[in-house]
Amino acid sequence: MLMRGEEKTITQLAKEARVTGSYFTRVLRLSFLAPEILKAILRDRHPIELSAKRLANETRLPVAWDAQRALLGIS
Repeated sequence: MLMRGEEKTITQLAKEARVTGSYFTRVLRLSFLAPEILKAILRDRHPIELSAKRLANETRLPVAWDAQRALLGIS
């Protein structure tokens, strides 16, 4: 939806996806995860406490990849 280049607000995009704006924003943030975190998850080498629910609800996910790895326990 974002890649199509349409000028829509988060609220409009969320409505189109049939989710709340809050949920859309939380999921959107996941697209900025450090590549090492994604690799660890895909290879099932992440800490057991790192769940999809935790990732989606993490309120202050840092922008810096090294800070993300430290917060989420990925070395």
